[in-house]
Amino acid sequence: MRYWLSTAASVGTLALLVGCSGPAPSSDGMGPPGGVRQFVSLPENWAFAFQAEPVMKEARGLTPGGSAFQKSLYEGYMEHAEYEYGPLMMDFRDAIYHARKAIMAARGQTPEPTQMSERVIPADKVDELTQARARLVAALPGAVDTKPEPAGKAQSFFDCWMEQQEENFQPKDIEYCRNGFFAALDEIEVKPAREAVPEVMSLSTDVLFDFDKSNLRPQYAPELDKIADLLVKDTTTSILVWGYTDTAGPKAYNQRLSERRAETVARYLEGKGVSRSRMQIRGWGETNLAVQTPDNTPEQRNRRVEIRRR
Repeated sequence: MRYWLSTAASVGTLALLVGCSGPAPSSDGMGPPGGVRQFVSLPENWAFAFQAEPVMKEARGLTPGGSAFQKSLYEGYMEHAEYEYGPLMMDFRDAIYHARKAIMAARGQTPEPTQMSERVIPADKVDELTQARARLVAALPGAVDTKPEPAGKAQSFFDCWMEQQEENFQPKDIEYCRNGFFAALDEIEVKPAREAVPEVMSLSTDVLFDFDKSNLRPQYAPELDKIADLLVKDTTTSILVWGYTDTAGPKAYNQRLSERRAETVARYLEGKGVSRSRMQIRGWGETNLAVQTPDNTPEQRNRRVEIRRR
């Protein structure tokens, strides 16, 4: 928290703004909320300074033990403690708060992330921080051993974000802590497995189109919706949209029909958010049969539109 020294020249008084709102920690800087923060007088502030001095000295003198996660916690909490303790901020109460958590981590203990009840958060930020804490708590058990450094950063940055958001008047400090939290969280969260786009998806034109038509049957659009959803999620994949017919009928007619049907499928995917630049569209007519047949032979397996990964 940044302290702003305000001079009231008319009366010659000095005051330090601890915060417009928020709970007052207990005297050791670690307790539950004790009321709404108000202005703190200069003598009161220096009382916290006298408490903070030995706490900071103890925290600085420790060599972190315990796990790699606890070491990361110690380093993160000390960064925030030093920032609050320094001459620019002089927020001695929050320096104590972060330093005591650093001491716990250095001694092989694991302090928990700041509880929502420990701070009075602006109403429009409560949901975001509540959800962020839930994601952090869910991600930590699987990350403390496998990704200890970003796990420690995620927790200490969350506590920093909570503190700065409670004060709610230093946008750059809020942004620094919030961005640090989400960057670290992104490293430790287990991402859901993305369904891969299949190598080849073959769609029967007897299902997609009426006989001798190139207009999609609306009831079968959900089949293409599934493919479009995969392609929208995986923007790195380019595709081939190829149309085919069987050997029944004139070859030239079948060629044009295969082209129209491939184009119809491509337009549908484009309408669902798949960029046309990712598609190569082509009709093959009677060539490249899935099942070899003589000329003028109806064969359902040859009447198809294929979507292939390029």
